[in-house]
Amino acid sequence: MARVLMVAYTNYRRDPRVRREAEALVEAGHEVVFLARRQPGEPKRETIAGVDVIKTIGLQSKCVSFAEYLVDYLTFFLQVNLHLLRHPFRYQLVHINNMPDFLAFAAWLPRMLGRPVIHDVHDLMPELFIEKFASGNRHWMVRALLLQERWAGRFATAVLTVEERLKDILAGRGIARERIHVLMNLPDDRIFAPRPAPQAKADGARFVLVYHGTLARRLGLDIAIAAADRLRGTIPNLQLRIIGAGEERDRLIAMRDELGLEDIVSFSDGFVPVERIPSLIEDADIGLIPLRISGGTDIMLPTKLLEYVLVGIPCVTPKTGTISRYFDDSMVEFFDAENVDSLAGAVLRLYADPDRRRQLSAQATQRFADAYRWREHKNIYTNLVAGLLADPRSVSAPPSTRCSDAVSGRWSSGRSSSSDERPMPK
Repeated sequence: MARVLMVAYTNYRRDPRVRREAEALVEAGHEVVFLARRQPGEPKRETIAGVDVIKTIGLQSKCVSFAEYLVDYLTFFLQVNLHLLRHPFRYQLVHINNMPDFLAFAAWLPRMLGRPVIHDVHDLMPELFIEKFASGNRHWMVRALLLQERWAGRFATAVLTVEERLKDILAGRGIARERIHVLMNLPDDRIFAPRPAPQAKADGARFVLVYHGTLARRLGLDIAIAAADRLRGTIPNLQLRIIGAGEERDRLIAMRDELGLEDIVSFSDGFVPVERIPSLIEDADIGLIPLRISGGTDIMLPTKLLEYVLVGIPCVTPKTGTISRYFDDSMVEFFDAENVDSLAGAVLRLYADPDRRRQLSAQATQRFADAYRWREHKNIYTNLVAGLLADPRSVSAPPSTRCSDAVSGRWSSGRSSSSDERPMPK
Protein backbone atom coordinates (compact mmCIF):
# COMPACT_ATOMS: atom_id res chain seq x y z
CA MET A 1 0.00 0.00 0.00
CA ALA A 2 1.03 3.61 -0.55
CA ARG A 3 1.42 6.90 1.25
CA VAL A 4 -0.91 9.44 -0.37
CA LEU A 5 -0.99 13.22 0.04
CA MET A 6 -4.38 14.88 -0.33
CA VAL A 7 -4.77 18.66 -0.47
CA ALA A 8 -7.78 20.97 -0.28
CA TYR A 9 -8.32 24.64 0.52
CA THR A 10 -11.04 23.77 2.98
CA ASN A 11 -11.77 22.93 6.59
CA TYR A 12 -11.36 19.16 6.68
CA ARG A 13 -14.01 18.46 9.34
CA ARG A 14 -16.65 20.40 7.41
CA ASP A 15 -16.04 19.07 3.91
CA PRO A 16 -17.81 15.73 3.43
CA ARG A 17 -16.45 14.96 -0.06
CA VAL A 18 -12.78 15.16 0.86
CA ARG A 19 -13.40 13.25 4.08
CA ARG A 20 -15.18 10.44 2.22
CA GLU A 21 -12.32 10.16 -0.25
CA ALA A 22 -9.58 10.20 2.38
CA GLU A 23 -11.31 7.67 4.60
CA ALA A 24 -11.98 5.41 1.60
CA LEU A 25 -8.24 5.26 0.98
CA VAL A 26 -7.54 4.51 4.64
CA GLU A 27 -10.07 1.67 4.49
CA ALA A 28 -8.27 0.38 1.39
CA GLY A 29 -5.06 0.19 3.42
CA HIS A 30 -3.27 3.36 2.30
CA GLU A 31 -1.60 5.90 4.56
CA VAL A 32 -3.19 9.31 4.01
CA VAL A 33 -1.79 12.73 4.90
CA PHE A 34 -4.19 15.62 4.29
CA LEU A 35 -3.16 19.28 4.01
CA ALA A 36 -6.12 21.52 4.82
CA ARG A 37 -6.78 25.05 6.00
CA ARG A 38 -6.74 25.80 9.71
CA GLN A 39 -9.55 27.75 11.33
CA PRO A 40 -9.08 29.79 14.52
CA GLY A 41 -8.92 27.63 17.64
CA GLU A 42 -8.11 24.40 15.79
CA PRO A 43 -5.01 22.29 16.48
CA LYS A 44 -2.25 22.38 13.89
CA ARG A 45 -2.42 18.64 13.41
CA GLU A 46 -4.76 15.81 14.36
CA THR A 47 -5.74 12.32 13.29
CA ILE A 48 -9.36 11.90 12.18
CA ALA A 49 -10.62 8.42 11.29
CA GLY A 50 -7.09 7.32 10.47
CA VAL A 51 -6.29 10.39 8.32
CA ASP A 52 -3.30 12.52 9.40
CA VAL A 53 -4.65 16.06 8.96
CA ILE A 54 -2.11 18.89 8.83
CA LYS A 55 -3.68 22.34 8.97
CA THR A 56 -1.93 25.29 7.38
CA ILE A 57 -2.44 28.91 8.33
CA GLY A 58 -4.93 31.10 6.50
CA LEU A 59 -4.68 34.86 6.22
CA GLN A 60 -8.42 35.51 5.98
CA SER A 61 -11.16 34.09 8.19
CA LYS A 62 -13.72 35.27 5.60
CA CYS A 63 -12.84 36.51 2.11
CA VAL A 64 -15.08 38.99 0.32
CA SER A 65 -13.23 40.41 -2.68
CA PHE A 66 -11.53 38.37 -5.37
CA ALA A 67 -8.21 39.94 -4.35
CA GLU A 68 -8.64 38.54 -0.83
CA TYR A 69 -9.41 35.10 -2.24
CA LEU A 70 -6.40 35.28 -4.53
CA VAL A 71 -4.00 36.21 -1.72
CA ASP A 72 -5.34 33.42 0.47
CA TYR A 73 -5.22 30.92 -2.40
CA LEU A 74 -1.61 31.87 -3.17
CA THR A 75 -0.63 31.58 0.48
CA PHE A 76 -2.07 28.09 0.65
CA PHE A 77 -0.42 27.18 -2.67
CA LEU A 78 2.99 28.23 -1.34
CA GLN A 79 2.53 26.20 1.83
CA VAL A 80 1.60 23.09 -0.15
CA ASN A 81 4.50 23.67 -2.53
CA LEU A 82 6.92 24.06 0.40
CA HIS A 83 5.68 20.84 2.00
CA LEU A 84 6.28 18.92 -1.22
CA LEU A 85 9.71 20.51 -1.74
CA ARG A 86 10.71 19.37 1.75
CA HIS A 87 9.38 15.85 1.16
CA PRO A 88 9.86 15.16 -2.57
CA PHE A 89 9.91 11.35 -2.26
CA ARG A 90 7.53 10.83 0.65
CA TYR A 91 4.30 10.34 -1.32
CA GLN A 92 3.54 7.82 -4.03
CA LEU A 93 0.47 9.77 -5.19
CA VAL A 94 -0.82 13.32 -4.76
CA HIS A 95 -4.53 14.21 -4.90
CA ILE A 96 -5.32 17.94 -5.28
CA ASN A 97 -8.88 19.24 -4.84
CA ASN A 98 -9.99 22.48 -6.45
CA MET A 99 -10.61 25.40 -5.78
CA PRO A 100 -8.40 26.99 -7.03
CA ASP A 101 -7.50 24.95 -10.08
CA PHE A 102 -3.92 26.26 -10.10
CA LEU A 103 -3.39 24.46 -6.80
CA ALA A 104 -2.66 21.37 -8.93
CA PHE A 105 0.64 22.95 -9.98
CA ALA A 106 1.89 22.81 -6.37
CA ALA A 107 2.56 19.15 -7.17
CA TRP A 108 5.02 20.00 -9.96
CA LEU A 109 7.97 18.25 -8.29
CA PRO A 110 6.19 14.92 -7.61
CA ARG A 111 4.86 15.08 -11.18
CA MET A 112 8.40 15.55 -12.53
CA LEU A 113 9.53 12.60 -10.42
CA GLY A 114 6.91 10.39 -12.05
CA ARG A 115 4.38 10.39 -9.24
CA PRO A 116 0.72 10.39 -10.38
CA VAL A 117 -1.31 13.52 -9.61
CA ILE A 118 -5.12 13.57 -9.41
CA HIS A 119 -6.90 16.90 -10.01
CA ASP A 120 -10.36 16.77 -8.39
CA VAL A 121 -12.76 19.36 -9.85
CA HIS A 122 -15.58 19.97 -7.38
CA ASP A 123 -16.72 23.29 -8.84
CA LEU A 124 -16.22 25.18 -12.09
CA MET A 125 -14.38 28.38 -11.19
CA PRO A 126 -15.36 30.42 -14.27
CA GLU A 127 -19.07 29.94 -13.60
CA LEU A 128 -18.65 30.68 -9.91
CA PHE A 129 -16.69 33.86 -10.59
CA ILE A 130 -19.46 35.07 -12.91
CA GLU A 131 -22.11 34.41 -10.25
CA LYS A 132 -20.24 35.75 -7.26
CA PHE A 133 -18.85 38.90 -8.84
CA ALA A 134 -21.60 39.53 -11.41
CA SER A 135 -19.20 39.58 -14.35
CA GLY A 136 -19.85 38.70 -17.96
CA ASN A 137 -18.52 35.71 -19.86
CA ARG A 138 -15.94 37.87 -21.60
CA HIS A 139 -14.39 39.31 -18.45
CA TRP A 140 -10.59 38.92 -18.57
CA MET A 141 -10.64 37.04 -15.26
CA VAL A 142 -13.13 34.51 -16.61
CA ARG A 143 -10.81 33.87 -19.56
CA ALA A 144 -7.89 33.46 -17.15
CA LEU A 145 -9.88 31.00 -15.03
CA LEU A 146 -10.76 28.98 -18.13
CA LEU A 147 -7.10 28.86 -19.04
CA GLN A 148 -5.92 27.67 -15.61
CA GLU A 149 -8.73 25.08 -15.56
CA ARG A 150 -7.58 23.62 -18.87
CA TRP A 151 -3.88 23.71 -17.95
CA ALA A 152 -4.50 22.09 -14.57
CA GLY A 153 -6.52 19.31 -16.18
CA ARG A 154 -3.79 18.67 -18.74
CA PHE A 155 -1.04 18.80 -16.10
CA ALA A 156 -2.65 16.15 -13.89
CA THR A 157 -2.31 12.46 -14.53
CA ALA A 158 -6.07 11.98 -14.07
CA VAL A 159 -9.05 14.25 -13.43
CA LEU A 160 -11.99 13.58 -11.12
CA THR A 161 -15.26 15.47 -11.17
CA VAL A 162 -18.66 15.15 -9.55
CA GLU A 163 -21.17 14.64 -12.37
CA GLU A 164 -21.42 13.68 -16.03
CA ARG A 165 -22.44 17.19 -17.07
CA LEU A 166 -19.24 18.58 -15.56
CA LYS A 167 -17.29 15.89 -17.40
CA ASP A 168 -18.90 17.03 -20.66
CA ILE A 169 -18.03 20.66 -19.93
CA LEU A 170 -14.42 19.91 -18.99
CA ALA A 171 -13.97 17.74 -22.09
CA GLY A 172 -15.42 20.53 -24.22
CA ARG A 173 -12.86 22.94 -22.75
CA GLY A 174 -9.88 20.91 -23.84
CA ILE A 175 -9.28 18.18 -21.23
CA ALA A 176 -9.11 14.70 -22.75
CA ARG A 177 -12.39 12.93 -22.01
CA GLU A 178 -10.75 9.56 -21.43
CA ARG A 179 -8.79 11.02 -18.51
CA ILE A 180 -11.86 12.37 -16.70
CA HIS A 181 -13.51 10.11 -14.09
CA VAL A 182 -16.85 10.85 -12.41
CA LEU A 183 -17.08 10.36 -8.64
CA MET A 184 -20.49 11.58 -7.51
CA ASN A 185 -21.03 13.50 -4.29
CA LEU A 186 -23.00 10.75 -2.60
CA PRO A 187 -23.68 10.85 1.16
CA ASP A 188 -21.62 8.67 3.44
CA ASP A 189 -24.10 5.95 4.37
CA ARG A 190 -22.15 5.25 7.55
CA ILE A 191 -23.28 8.70 8.76
CA PHE A 192 -26.60 9.25 6.99
CA ALA A 193 -28.90 6.30 7.58
CA PRO A 194 -32.61 5.91 6.75
CA ARG A 195 -34.75 7.02 9.66
CA PRO A 196 -37.79 5.06 10.86
CA ALA A 197 -41.05 5.88 9.13
CA PRO A 198 -42.36 9.08 10.75
CA GLN A 199 -45.37 8.70 12.98
CA ALA A 200 -48.40 10.98 12.83
CA LYS A 201 -47.64 14.20 14.65
CA ALA A 202 -49.59 15.24 17.70
CA ASP A 203 -51.68 18.38 17.58
CA GLY A 204 -49.47 21.38 18.24
CA ALA A 205 -46.24 19.65 17.17
CA ARG A 206 -43.71 21.70 15.24
CA PHE A 207 -43.64 21.49 11.44
CA VAL A 208 -39.92 21.59 10.68
CA LEU A 209 -38.21 22.79 7.49
CA VAL A 210 -34.45 22.24 7.35
CA TYR A 211 -31.52 23.48 5.33
CA HIS A 212 -27.88 22.66 6.06
CA GLY A 213 -24.78 23.83 4.28
CA THR A 214 -23.04 27.03 3.35
CA LEU A 215 -24.99 30.28 3.39
CA ALA A 216 -24.49 32.11 0.10
CA ARG A 217 -26.76 34.18 -2.08
CA ARG A 218 -26.83 31.70 -4.95
CA LEU A 219 -28.21 29.05 -2.58
CA GLY A 220 -31.35 31.12 -1.93
CA LEU A 221 -31.73 31.20 1.87
CA ASP A 222 -33.32 34.64 1.67
CA ILE A 223 -36.03 33.08 -0.52
CA ALA A 224 -36.61 30.41 2.12
CA ILE A 225 -36.90 33.00 4.90
CA ALA A 226 -39.34 35.07 2.83
CA ALA A 227 -41.42 31.92 2.23
CA ALA A 228 -41.46 31.23 5.98
CA ASP A 229 -42.80 34.76 6.45
CA ARG A 230 -45.62 34.00 3.97
CA LEU A 231 -46.49 30.77 5.81
CA ARG A 232 -46.34 31.80 9.44
CA GLY A 233 -50.03 32.58 9.63
CA THR A 234 -51.00 29.42 7.74
CA ILE A 235 -48.86 26.61 9.20
CA PRO A 236 -49.08 26.46 13.01
CA ASN A 237 -45.79 25.96 14.88
CA LEU A 238 -43.72 26.36 11.74
CA GLN A 239 -39.95 26.18 12.19
CA LEU A 240 -37.24 26.86 9.61
CA ARG A 241 -33.92 25.47 10.87
CA ILE A 242 -30.84 26.79 9.07
CA ILE A 243 -27.66 24.88 9.87
CA GLY A 244 -24.34 26.23 8.64
CA ALA A 245 -22.44 29.45 8.04
CA GLY A 246 -21.12 31.58 5.22
CA GLU A 247 -20.83 35.06 3.85
CA GLU A 248 -24.62 35.65 3.89
CA ARG A 249 -25.16 34.69 7.53
CA ASP A 250 -25.25 38.19 9.02
CA ARG A 251 -27.53 39.49 6.27
CA LEU A 252 -29.90 36.54 6.67
CA ILE A 253 -30.11 36.99 10.44
CA ALA A 254 -30.83 40.70 9.93
CA MET A 255 -33.56 39.79 7.43
CA ARG A 256 -35.11 37.34 9.91
CA ASP A 257 -35.08 39.93 12.68
CA GLU A 258 -36.53 42.64 10.45
CA LEU A 259 -39.42 40.32 9.57
CA GLY A 260 -39.96 39.40 13.21
CA LEU A 261 -39.33 35.69 12.61
CA GLU A 262 -37.09 35.04 15.62
CA ASP A 263 -39.50 32.40 16.92
CA ILE A 264 -39.72 30.65 13.54
CA VAL A 265 -36.28 30.85 11.90
CA SER A 266 -33.26 29.57 13.83
CA PHE A 267 -29.57 29.48 12.93
CA SER A 268 -26.83 27.20 14.15
CA ASP A 269 -23.84 28.85 15.81
CA GLY A 270 -21.81 28.20 12.68
CA PHE A 271 -20.63 25.31 10.57
CA VAL A 272 -21.44 21.90 12.01
CA PRO A 273 -19.24 18.81 11.46
CA VAL A 274 -20.89 16.41 9.06
CA GLU A 275 -21.26 13.65 11.64
CA ARG A 276 -23.54 15.90 13.73
CA ILE A 277 -25.93 16.73 10.89
CA PRO A 278 -28.17 13.62 11.14
CA SER A 279 -29.15 14.40 14.72
CA LEU A 280 -30.11 17.94 13.69
CA ILE A 281 -32.36 16.91 10.79
CA GLU A 282 -33.90 13.67 12.06
CA ASP A 283 -37.21 15.36 13.01
CA ALA A 284 -37.50 17.36 9.77
CA ASP A 285 -40.75 17.28 7.83
CA ILE A 286 -39.28 18.85 4.67
CA GLY A 287 -35.77 19.46 3.36
CA LEU A 288 -35.36 22.71 1.42
CA ILE A 289 -33.12 23.25 -1.62
CA PRO A 290 -34.01 26.90 -2.37
CA LEU A 291 -31.17 27.70 -4.77
CA ARG A 292 -31.29 30.26 -7.53
CA ILE A 293 -30.84 29.11 -11.12
CA SER A 294 -27.60 30.15 -12.81
CA GLY A 295 -24.89 28.63 -14.94
CA GLY A 296 -23.24 27.21 -11.84
CA THR A 297 -26.26 26.04 -9.87
CA ASP A 298 -27.93 24.47 -12.92
CA ILE A 299 -25.14 21.86 -13.07
CA MET A 300 -25.16 21.14 -9.32
CA LEU A 301 -26.49 17.98 -7.77
CA PRO A 302 -26.63 19.30 -4.19
CA THR A 303 -25.20 16.90 -1.64
CA LYS A 304 -27.73 18.05 0.94
CA LEU A 305 -30.55 16.93 -1.38
CA LEU A 306 -29.01 13.46 -1.55
CA GLU A 307 -28.53 13.38 2.22
CA TYR A 308 -32.20 14.23 2.80
CA VAL A 309 -33.21 11.53 0.32
CA LEU A 310 -31.03 8.93 2.03
CA VAL A 311 -32.40 9.80 5.47
CA GLY A 312 -35.98 9.77 4.15
CA ILE A 313 -36.92 13.47 4.28
CA PRO A 314 -39.19 14.70 1.45
CA CYS A 315 -37.65 17.60 -0.44
CA VAL A 316 -38.72 20.82 -2.12
CA THR A 317 -36.37 21.90 -4.91
CA PRO A 318 -36.27 23.88 -8.14
CA LYS A 319 -36.12 21.94 -11.40
CA THR A 320 -32.52 22.51 -12.45
CA GLY A 321 -30.94 20.77 -15.40
CA THR A 322 -29.02 18.29 -13.26
CA ILE A 323 -31.59 17.70 -10.52
CA SER A 324 -34.25 16.90 -13.12
CA ARG A 325 -31.96 14.26 -14.66
CA TYR A 326 -32.15 12.24 -11.46
CA PHE A 327 -35.47 13.26 -9.89
CA ASP A 328 -39.00 13.75 -11.18
CA ASP A 329 -42.17 15.04 -9.54
CA SER A 330 -42.98 11.65 -8.05
CA MET A 331 -39.74 11.89 -6.03
CA VAL A 332 -39.52 15.57 -5.03
CA GLU A 333 -41.81 18.59 -4.90
CA PHE A 334 -40.69 21.14 -7.48
CA PHE A 335 -41.13 24.90 -7.23
CA ASP A 336 -40.32 27.80 -9.53
CA ALA A 337 -36.81 28.99 -8.65
CA GLU A 338 -36.53 32.42 -6.99
CA ASN A 339 -40.31 32.59 -6.60
CA VAL A 340 -41.25 33.05 -2.94
CA ASP A 341 -44.92 32.31 -3.51
CA SER A 342 -44.10 29.15 -5.44
CA LEU A 343 -41.81 27.89 -2.66
CA ALA A 344 -44.38 28.74 0.00
CA GLY A 345 -47.07 26.99 -2.06
CA ALA A 346 -44.97 23.82 -2.41
CA VAL A 347 -44.37 23.69 1.35
CA LEU A 348 -48.05 24.29 2.03
CA ARG A 349 -49.10 21.48 -0.31
CA LEU A 350 -46.85 19.02 1.48
CA TYR A 351 -47.95 20.26 4.90
CA ALA A 352 -51.57 19.59 3.95
CA ASP A 353 -50.83 16.15 2.46
CA PRO A 354 -48.84 13.81 4.77
CA ASP A 355 -49.44 10.93 2.34
CA ARG A 356 -47.75 12.90 -0.43
CA ARG A 357 -44.75 13.49 1.85
CA ARG A 358 -44.46 9.77 2.56
CA GLN A 359 -44.80 8.88 -1.12
CA LEU A 360 -42.09 11.35 -2.17
CA SER A 361 -39.76 10.03 0.47
CA ALA A 362 -40.37 6.39 -0.48
CA GLN A 363 -39.98 7.00 -4.22
CA ALA A 364 -36.81 9.07 -3.85
CA THR A 365 -35.26 6.42 -1.62
CA GLN A 366 -36.22 3.53 -3.90
CA ARG A 367 -35.24 5.18 -7.17
CA PHE A 368 -32.15 7.13 -6.17
CA ALA A 369 -30.79 6.35 -2.71
CA ASP A 370 -31.04 2.59 -3.23
CA ALA A 371 -29.44 2.87 -6.67
CA TYR A 372 -26.50 5.07 -5.67
CA ARG A 373 -24.64 4.04 -2.53
CA TRP A 374 -21.30 5.46 -1.46
CA ARG A 375 -20.18 2.10 -0.08
CA GLU A 376 -20.07 0.77 -3.67
CA HIS A 377 -19.53 4.00 -5.61
CA LYS A 378 -16.28 4.78 -3.75
CA ASN A 379 -14.70 1.86 -5.62
CA ILE A 380 -14.45 4.17 -8.63
CA TYR A 381 -11.99 6.22 -6.61
CA THR A 382 -10.08 3.46 -4.85
CA ASN A 383 -9.73 1.54 -8.14
CA LEU A 384 -8.45 4.68 -9.88
CA VAL A 385 -5.83 5.18 -7.16
CA ALA A 386 -4.81 1.51 -7.32
CA GLY A 387 -4.48 1.70 -11.10
CA LEU A 388 -2.39 4.88 -11.00
CA LEU A 389 -0.09 3.41 -8.37
CA ALA A 390 0.40 0.30 -10.49
CA ASP A 391 0.89 2.26 -13.72
CA PRO A 392 0.57 6.07 -13.82
CA ARG A 393 -0.09 5.86 -17.57
CA SER A 394 -3.31 3.85 -17.12
CA VAL A 395 -5.70 6.74 -16.63
CA SER A 396 -8.50 6.04 -19.10
CA ALA A 397 -11.95 6.35 -17.64
CA PRO A 398 -14.44 3.55 -18.35
CA PRO A 399 -16.83 4.18 -21.24
CA SER A 400 -19.29 6.86 -20.18
CA THR A 401 -23.00 6.14 -20.01
CA ARG A 402 -25.33 9.10 -20.00
CA CYS A 403 -26.70 9.27 -16.47
CA SER A 404 -30.20 10.20 -17.51
CA ASP A 405 -30.43 7.20 -19.86
CA ALA A 406 -28.92 4.76 -17.41
CA VAL A 407 -31.03 5.90 -14.49
CA SER A 408 -34.27 6.07 -16.42
CA GLY A 409 -33.60 2.57 -17.69
CA ARG A 410 -33.27 1.26 -14.15
CA TRP A 411 -36.40 3.06 -13.04
CA SER A 412 -38.52 1.82 -15.90
CA SER A 413 -37.57 -1.77 -15.12
CA GLY A 414 -38.35 -1.29 -11.45
CA ARG A 415 -34.86 -2.48 -10.51
CA SER A 416 -32.06 -0.70 -8.73
CA SER A 417 -28.34 -1.19 -8.71
CA SER A 418 -25.42 0.40 -6.93
CA SER A 419 -23.61 2.93 -8.49
CA ASP A 420 -21.38 22.32 0.72
CA GLU A 421 -17.50 23.44 1.72
CA ARG A 422 -15.70 25.68 -0.53
CA PRO A 423 -15.32 29.30 0.60
CA MET A 424 -15.68 30.90 -2.83
CA PRO A 425 -18.43 28.89 -4.56
CA LYS A 426 -20.83 28.14 -1.78
